[in-house]
This record gives sequence, C-alpha cells and structure tokens, in this order.
Amino acid sequence: MLTRAVRAKHGRPAEPRTAILDSQSVVSGPQVGVRGTDGKKKVRGSKRHVLTCSRGFVLAALVTAANIHDTQAAGWLFDRAAQAGWAPERVKVDGIYTGARMDEAAARHGLDVQISTRPPETKGFEPLPLRWRIEATFGTLSTRYRRLTRHWEQSPAAAEDAISIANCHRLLRAYHRAQDCPA
Repeated sequence: MLTRAVRAKHGRPAEPRTAILDSQSVVSGPQVGVRGTDGKKKVRGSKRHVLTCSRGFVLAALVTAANIHDTQAAGWLFDRAAQAGWAPERVKVDGIYTGARMDEAAARHGLDVQISTRPPETKGFEPLPLRWRIEATFGTLSTRYRRLTRHWEQSPAAAEDAISIANCHRLLRAYHRAQDCPA
C-alpha cells in the first residue's frame, strides 16, 4: 500500500508496469544459517534476489544460499510478487537471466523479459538506462542499513524481513519528501 502511495505522490502510476530484477551475493556472518558459494563472485554466504519497481522500491525479495542460480530464483520471486498483488508487464534484467527456466517463469506470469547489456565499445562504467535503479537500491540497502552489510540472520525469512523493514523506511522517507514538495 505504501509503495503505491509513494509512486502516486511522485506522479507515477500506482501499479508499476516495469520491474527490475537482480541479485546480490552477500558474505555471511558466523551464525548458523543457509550458505553456499557464488562461484562467479567468489562469495561464501547468501544471495539476495530482489524485484523492484522502476523507482527502485522493493516489490519482492527472496534470500537463498549463494549457489542458487539467478534464473531458478527468478520464478520463485515472480510468484512472490504475484502473491503480493504486483503484476508488472515487463521486467528488465541483465544477461544472466536467459534460458528455459527464465522463459518458463516469465511465461507463467505473462512478463516481457528485456535484457539490458552494454554496447561492446563501452569502456569503464556506464549506467544502463533504468537498470541503475536496482543497483542504487542495493547500494542504499547495504550502506544505510548496517544490518544488511552482511548476512547476519539465522533464517532466510528473517533476512527477507530485514530487507522489507529497510525498504519501508525508504518508502516513508520518499513519502515525506513528496509531502514537502510544492505541487
């Protein structure tokens, strides 16, 4: 409800048509809990899979062991977003979200998957249109909310709750900023 209110206050439709999907591998603390190794990023811990709206607000989050492939978690994340009442038309992803699993998950929810890639001649960092918002979301979650700098929780559900609490705080700040702006 708060996400819809903030989007409306910022002049956007309350129901997002475009979502952005990505994951973040996070080192685990010393506690007992779900762990794995993300071989590509050389991180032993967990992975946060997040689906955001085009404004960067979290629509659904899923925490798994770091060795779970992104395309496998995408289907579970789309299911969660649908259960929460979100029905975007398209989803922006990076190049790892390809293959039969991703196609099946997108078809099940009627999503148009749009893969964002950098032009081959690009040197250095260049933000991709709209995709930079989820990177900003990850950056904000892990720098402003100390609890999210590492995976400190005992269970994936507790870690997902920590993401939800941080997102709620972001939404309240955005709502307050919209209240202060003259119309």
